[in-house]
Amino acid sequence: MTHRAGKGFTLIELVITIAVLAVMVGWAIPSFFTLINQNRLTSTSNQMLGLINQARSEALRKSDRIWVSPLTGTDWVSGAAIWLDVNGDGLRSDGEIIRLLAIDNGSLSIAAPASALTVAPFGFDGAGFAIEDQPYTLTFCSNGIAQGQLIEINAGGQIRASRTACGGGG
Repeated sequence: MTHRAGKGFTLIELVITIAVLAVMVGWAIPSFFTLINQNRLTSTSNQMLGLINQARSEALRKSDRIWVSPLTGTDWVSGAAIWLDVNGDGLRSDGEIIRLLAIDNGSLSIAAPASALTVAPFGFDGAGFAIEDQPYTLTFCSNGIAQGQLIEINAGGQIRASRTACGGGG
């Protein structure tokens, strides 16, 4: 019978433990990044949903047209603004903004259908209906995520969020 002098671990035990730990970390890291991207996607779509709901509420409260537009041109990925066209020129100015939503997008994409680019900005009239009875959709996707979020505003002004397929399944 042999007796070990100390109560430590052998080199083989340590190497096996480190190898098992490396396999577990290698398996967990991609899942962790997928979880981060999914949470970013959900958070951003929920913020946009809240902004759109606020726009409709403001239109009803003020009994006036409230617009929702991208912060820059037709690119929704940088954020959005809700505003009241006080001077009636059809253009957003700093004094007309009710709320801004800046988006720190990372790997996020937000797309409107090609036909929607002609109706951005969209909005709600004083009765809560979509302006000019024009439906609108925004699709939120993220790298490596197969399921995205879809926000739909129908001609009646009803706002609905649902899941949608994205091209980036992981």
